[in-house]
Amino acid sequence: MVIGSALGIVSFAYCLLMAIVYFYKRKAYNNSRNLTSLFYGLLIIGCIIVGIIEIICVWAIDSLNNPPLVEILCRIHILADIQIFTLAIVYCYVATVDDSNLTTYTRVRRYLGVFVVVFDTIVYSITLILPIEYNAVINPHWVLFRGPALYPVYALGIVVCLFSSYLIWKSRKTNPAELTIPAAYFGITFIIFALIEVIFFDNGINYIYTLVAYFMIGTFFTIESQDTKLLNDAEDSREKAEEANKAKSNFLASVSHAIRTPMNTILGFSQSLLEERELTEAKVKKDATDIKEASSELLELINNILDISRIESGKEEIESKDYKIEDLLREVNSVITSKITKDKIDFKVNVDSNIPVSYKGDSDKIYKIIINVLLNAIENTKYGNVSLDVGGAYIGSIFKLSLIVSNSGHVMSEEDFNKDFDEFSNETNSQGTNKEKLGLIVAKRLVNLLGGTIDFKNETGKGTRYIISIDQEVVDDMKIGAISIESIASNEENPLDLTGLKTLIVDDNNVNIKLASRLLKQFNLEVVTASNGQECLDLVKQDDFDIIFLDHMMPGLDGIDTVHMLREAGNEMPIIALTANSYSGSRDKYIEEGFTDYLPKPFQYKELNKILKKYMGQ
Repeated sequence: MVIGSALGIVSFAYCLLMAIVYFYKRKAYNNSRNLTSLFYGLLIIGCIIVGIIEIICVWAIDSLNNPPLVEILCRIHILADIQIFTLAIVYCYVATVDDSNLTTYTRVRRYLGVFVVVFDTIVYSITLILPIEYNAVINPHWVLFRGPALYPVYALGIVVCLFSSYLIWKSRKTNPAELTIPAAYFGITFIIFALIEVIFFDNGINYIYTLVAYFMIGTFFTIESQDTKLLNDAEDSREKAEEANKAKSNFLASVSHAIRTPMNTILGFSQSLLEERELTEAKVKKDATDIKEASSELLELINNILDISRIESGKEEIESKDYKIEDLLREVNSVITSKITKDKIDFKVNVDSNIPVSYKGDSDKIYKIIINVLLNAIENTKYGNVSLDVGGAYIGSIFKLSLIVSNSGHVMSEEDFNKDFDEFSNETNSQGTNKEKLGLIVAKRLVNLLGGTIDFKNETGKGTRYIISIDQEVVDDMKIGAISIESIASNEENPLDLTGLKTLIVDDNNVNIKLASRLLKQFNLEVVTASNGQECLDLVKQDDFDIIFLDHMMPGLDGIDTVHMLREAGNEMPIIALTANSYSGSRDKYIEEGFTDYLPKPFQYKELNKILKKYMGQ
């Protein structure tokens, strides 16, 4: 077989073999989600198509005596050559583009698709008006055709050489080194083949298809090697895992410092009270207040850590329930006013009188978001004012609840606000405490979980604003009217007097029983205790109780089995799950098991007061 036919058949065989191996490995390794892989796959398919067309053209020129049909086949060959060179140009470009981002991937893919169609249409239109010359004098097997119609194809080959060389030089610091080999190989081979054809064959051999096939072979064993990509992906995964472990270690080291601060207060004042020889009532109350504040700070920090852990693990669920915005603000106000020094910071809640009264959504997460953002704002405001503006508007049938936290004298920069959890983990020198920064991270994660948005604006001389927007379903469209921070504060519930009523506390921990008993006796309740589920059942048979506080995790008969047996026996008194399990959906799960409600440990006096008010207020 003569040179032209031999080159075409050998090149076609190589391309077919490459296609089989490449697509098999790409599917097996799941490496198709990549722009270079996408266009390389198109190049391989294009090369196979061109190879088939070339073989048909060689046969037609040699065997058919039908000039119009031969010219149509040759024109199709030119179109395929143009398509191949265009894809080669695009391939060289995408090899230097970072397509790891989904938006970039989609945009570049769409843009390049349009470019290929438009560019090929223009170039091919030019070739249609140029004539084809057949070189059958030397030997019809040596050449398909030649002449001006092929000049645009040669020009595209030169463009591929120049453009790929330019891209390699431009992205020499970031571009894969493997791209240099096939691109340089293509350019050198193109020049050599062109010189050989002009000098020795007088334009009597068609080398374009072979040239592209050689380029494909070079890339197949270098930049597009699926085995190499698999090894690189494994190495990248290993490095990312090491970075993640390092970030987590730094995070734990950072948070441990924040934990030790309140722990030092708790242990120090507790030890001081135990060893103090001249205790006074004033000193005891002062130290107890400091211990309580440090304990609250420690609990807040632990809750934030648990929240981040649940969100990252995907275990944090959204609980939609009806709630009143006024009740939510009352809780927020109660917590925040206890955290500020009123002679240094002025805190206000401003509510748009036109917003609806009731909504359906995850009010617990919205509460956490507001509290964490407010605490971060307070931490960064030594003197001045902090405010919460509540408003919103309908967008169709959905109400966009707007929460704006404003404060003066903020020291946080927008760069710090935009940092994610991993960047926070590696921080060593930054202003503000880790506790507040961690709370802000929790708030941002919860906003994202609820499908909302949170923005941060810092204006010199005007302070800063956190702008939160969360979609909520309106339950009661009646306008809330004029309420103020004073009216919200005045609605704080007073402690109950439950003289004459009896409660049963069931817990296997003596310290927990002692604490719960002391708090419940402040409501003038008669308190009876039990240390396990069976003892609880025996006491209920012997006496009548108005409310039961039942621990979940107990040896033997646990809280859930106990409540099942109590309900089966026909006991209808309120039974409150007293448990350390506090996560999204926990209340509903305990109610499904037969509990009336649940009180997470550690609980505070006001939470206990709320439970008693709810079930024994009458």
